[in-house]
Amino acid sequence: MKLTILLLLLSLFVATATLAQNRSKFYHKIKKSDIESGYVKLVYKDKNGTVKDISVCSEYLKGIITLDKGVPVIDFWSISDDNDADISTCISNDTELGKFEIDLTPRKKVGDPTKYIIIPFRAWTWGIGTTPFRYRPKTESSFSTISSNLGVSLNYGRTFGWSTISPRAINNFSITVGPFVGMSSVDLKKSTVKSPTTWTTDRTNAAFTYGINSIFARNNFGLVLSLGFDNNFGENSKEWSYQNKPWFGIGINTSLGMF
Repeated sequence: MKLTILLLLLSLFVATATLAQNRSKFYHKIKKSDIESGYVKLVYKDKNGTVKDISVCSEYLKGIITLDKGVPVIDFWSISDDNDADISTCISNDTELGKFEIDLTPRKKVGDPTKYIIIPFRAWTWGIGTTPFRYRPKTESSFSTISSNLGVSLNYGRTFGWSTISPRAINNFSITVGPFVGMSSVDLKKSTVKSPTTWTTDRTNAAFTYGINSIFARNNFGLVLSLGFDNNFGENSKEWSYQNKPWFGIGINTSLGMF
């Protein structure tokens, strides 16, 4: 029974962790101060390829930065509020569609360092993760313990991050904080039940797991730190010492993501 549950959970994790992760309302923050200071050198080319003066006049604009043949290109979000219509060089809802590039000074010699810039981003993230290693504090009838019960959980949260952008690649670093819910398994045995002196038959029950976690990620791989609770169901479920008691866990998160 235990092996069957573990294999099922592992199969679900492998099948979904690489496909289910995604992000909504993802955007880079293109700051006016970074452009005015020269940190971000924004180049605007109209549909004919002519370079024109352009600037960000609000505090920042939202956009998604990608690489096009080694050149960072910004796809700005739609702008509905045109507060800067009187300034012709401001990016506004009247700006003609064109190509918005970030000028990174190219290397001229082999020994020259590759230039890069750091741009913050925000998103809402959901996905599938696992927290196999869990520390359970001491209860009235059981000692503190570290368990290795495998589980699968659905997580959702707010993502704060930054992109390191160079002509070679865009690397993303982020922190996601939010709740999770999922399924796991728990072991009922003498060391984990409320009445160990009368316990005779060990068993494994399925459990509903829930809590809050933080995901620290680089690109598509992340470290998960969790505060959670387990509610097992099945025969003798109320005998489990750690029923709905807090645990602290560590795990991993993988995804295809939006990057």
